Amino acid sequence: MNNSCSAAARGLLFLVIIGPILDLTLSAGFVASQEKSVEEIVNGYGTNIPVSATEKAEKEGTAYHLSLKDVTKLALKNNLDIAISDTNEELYKSKLLQAHGPYDPAISLTLSAQSATQPNTNEINESTQGNSNTTKQDTWNVQFTQNVATGGSITASLNSNRVDTNQVFSLINPQYTATSNFQFTQPLLRNRQIDQNRGTIKVANLDIKINDSQFRQTITNTIASIQSSYWDLVYAIGNYDITRQSVKLAQATVDENRTKVRIGVAAPIDVTTAQATLASRMVDLIAAQQAINVAENNLRSTISSDWKNDIWKKVIVPTDRTDFVEHKVDMDTAIATALEKRPELEQYNLQMQENDINYAVDKNQKKWQLNAVAAYGTAGVAGPQSYADGVPIIAPSMVGGVGTAYQNLLTKGYSTWSLGLNVQIPLRNRTLDGQLGQLDAQKRQLLMNRNSQEQKIAVAVRNAVDDLGNNKQRVETATVARKLTEVQLDAETKRFKAGTSTNFLLLQRQTDLATARGAELQALVNYKKAVITLEQNMFTLLEAGDFEIVGAAKSK
Repeated sequence: MNNSCSAAARGLLFLVIIGPILDLTLSAGFVASQEKSVEEIVNGYGTNIPVSATEKAEKEGTAYHLSLKDVTKLALKNNLDIAISDTNEELYKSKLLQAHGPYDPAISLTLSAQSATQPNTNEINESTQGNSNTTKQDTWNVQFTQNVATGGSITASLNSNRVDTNQVFSLINPQYTATSNFQFTQPLLRNRQIDQNRGTIKVANLDIKINDSQFRQTITNTIASIQSSYWDLVYAIGNYDITRQSVKLAQATVDENRTKVRIGVAAPIDVTTAQATLASRMVDLIAAQQAINVAENNLRSTISSDWKNDIWKKVIVPTDRTDFVEHKVDMDTAIATALEKRPELEQYNLQMQENDINYAVDKNQKKWQLNAVAAYGTAGVAGPQSYADGVPIIAPSMVGGVGTAYQNLLTKGYSTWSLGLNVQIPLRNRTLDGQLGQLDAQKRQLLMNRNSQEQKIAVAVRNAVDDLGNNKQRVETATVARKLTEVQLDAETKRFKAGTSTNFLLLQRQTDLATARGAELQALVNYKKAVITLEQNMFTLLEAGDFEIVGAAKSK
């Protein structure tokens, strides 16, 4: 019995003494096997922790330094969405030109030759010889027509012909005839104040204004997107630097633990723990570099639509800093500014004006059509002299050819004139009644939609102002948290070097600092983006960036 107890005691003592030694030995072997893979990861970057792509570009000369304003200018010049929107101006100007088409003057020419042979059936059309009479007529006419802005129309014509016949009772043969006619028609009720042509022109002018408003809206939204992408890239680069600092701290901890293991004041597992943290942070560093690539590509895509552009071969280096600059705004002023400037409300106003024009055009068609018509004409005739019993029977002034006919047209006073009124009374037009009912309903819908849009704008501005204030508080809080975390890490580092802290606590403080720095950077960037959102909702982003749209659409 005593021998058994002694044997057990000796075995227990052996485990107590030898166990830690075996544990240290096994741990050292494990660390050695793991250390090689960690070293390979670390050494894969070279002797130093990898630099960011921006630092590398600075050294290689491929860095493209751009401020927020520079990026915005480049994007406004090259952005595909803006280029597409800009072509709409040409489209609507062409439609306006088309709308003026009905007022274009027109000249028509008529040239014809005609011959008719008929049997002699009475004394009136009896021919000078044979049993049939033949009449040949050559005609050349010119007519000018044009609609005028008062709703009326002008018609002027000059008609000429030559008639050659063998009828007995034709005194002048061949006979040259020239007539001129001028007619002016002016509506007095329907189509006097407005008609379809003038309505179309007014609507085309409003379409240009609507397109101009939409173009400015597209530019503002594009600028907001561009500037947001710019700050995303600033954050990605800053986050990479924070992660890289965290990697450096982890590397320093690994080196510190190795030193402690060599002098026997730390276990090899501490090196393993630090190396595991280092490897994890290197993974984060790779992810941070990928985030830079994505943010940079997103920004490039807004700057240029051409993938062959040099911007895709350069590394964008933002020059604007995330320094906190407070943007002060009053809630009521912000809402009032937005309601005054937002293009959506302007577009609703213009659409209601178009509705009013269409309503007036259709309502005009229900009026009586009362047109005043004034006409004036002159005539001239000429031909060879005719004789009866040897006596000339044609006045000397009428003897001649077509030139004489034109001269008589202008000088002899053979004229006609007329004044009159044409009346058309519509009894019923259910088609127009239906169209007017639809336009009235559309007007009410536009008004309700506009009121709804006003409410949405006011809510969006209110949320943007609140978000701006909240982000300001986040910046202040994150800054304090970062400063306190720096103090904590400094104290923990000193305790670790003095041997009064653990490896775990030191690594945790390092992680806390990286998190606090990242949170502060994110808060600063979010504040910048909150300012952009607020100015976008107030529609003051162009003014804030000192941008001006040149060549805005103008209507006539």
